Amino acid sequence: MFSIGSEHRIQGIPAVSYPNGHCVLGNSQSRLYRSFAILKVLGTGHNGRVALCDWKSPETLPPNTTLPVMQTGKGARREWASKRLVAVKQLRRVFPGGWDECQLLRELQIHREMPVHPNIISLYDFFLSTDTKTLYLVLEPMEGNLQHLIKARKGRPFAGGLVASIFFQMVSGIGHMHSLNYFHRDLMPENILVSTTGLFSYRPVAASGRETEVDIVAIVKIGDFGLSRAVDSRQVYTEYVGVRWYRAPEVLLMGADYSTSLDMWSLGVIMAELLLLKPMFPGMTQLDQIDKVISVLGDPTTDYGRDSFGDPIGGGPWPDGVELCRLRGFRFPQVRPKDLHTYFSRRVPPTLIQCIGQLLRYDAEERLTALECLEHSYFRQTMPLNDIPDLSAPHLFSGPGSS
Repeated sequence: MFSIGSEHRIQGIPAVSYPNGHCVLGNSQSRLYRSFAILKVLGTGHNGRVALCDWKSPETLPPNTTLPVMQTGKGARREWASKRLVAVKQLRRVFPGGWDECQLLRELQIHREMPVHPNIISLYDFFLSTDTKTLYLVLEPMEGNLQHLIKARKGRPFAGGLVASIFFQMVSGIGHMHSLNYFHRDLMPENILVSTTGLFSYRPVAASGRETEVDIVAIVKIGDFGLSRAVDSRQVYTEYVGVRWYRAPEVLLMGADYSTSLDMWSLGVIMAELLLLKPMFPGMTQLDQIDKVISVLGDPTTDYGRDSFGDPIGGGPWPDGVELCRLRGFRFPQVRPKDLHTYFSRRVPPTLIQCIGQLLRYDAEERLTALECLEHSYFRQTMPLNDIPDLSAPHLFSGPGSS
């Protein structure tokens, strides 16, 4: 279905309208046609396909929906200027129970319930095809994701100020989710969506011999809530939580209880990858993944003391994990941790390495929360140096039916 250049007109449930700017959603019997043209296939995941589209049914979009930065920022393509760009996600799952069944989907529930945030992908519209019984989500579009951005660097490090900006935006989005009692459970570079716009002269965070570092401006938003859950959900969590390389230790050991702290571990691994320009723990199997983590952070059975910041060296002790390991029938090998301050490049600020280390704690209770991360000395050191211009975009249209 998602072939470039193809145009689609799909009858969907429910109908939606915006009289006087207020959303009125129809019932499970209401219907409305949605029309769009495929411009580019953005990706295929475990639960759906996503395409960049030109949306032809403006009456279904919220009033004053803003143009994405990929249409208004520096370097925007001319051929996109007259279009209404959206990302359309077609879920793989079929809903034979109709719209009533769709409303039970957690991904849709979380999108609908979560207040708008600049670092969370916005949901514009949603509908169930009356023909195929597949669900479509109409989302805020972005150019690509963090994995694409890292690959495009071809080994060239990001400017220090850009690293701080990307990190801050990720933590802000994650913190928004956590404050609303949700956790993502599938954070990885592919789910950190990115659009770039122009260049900025960043002031170096650490001494680099240069007064400024010119690099891209990146807009970052958290996306793909297919595995997200409410923290207080009573369900038994599935073993599959996120891609293996970014799974927290308690998930690797199949612990029964976990919470928002597993997202913070994933964030630490992603930040390390942003600096290394390659995955930090690329395990081939579940056991190999544990070995990869231990090879850097050491084993959690031994207390290896404190570093110059007063933090535990390595991942720190984790008695609960040692017990989980025993219940699974094996023991952690004794491995001394690497010094993270020599593991990363000398150009990386010590406070950033400290922050990453405080995210990569074996004991989930010892990891930084999103709020603690935002208040970290690293951000107090870096953010005032680089005041990136306001990137707010003009309105797409003033109301339904406008062109």
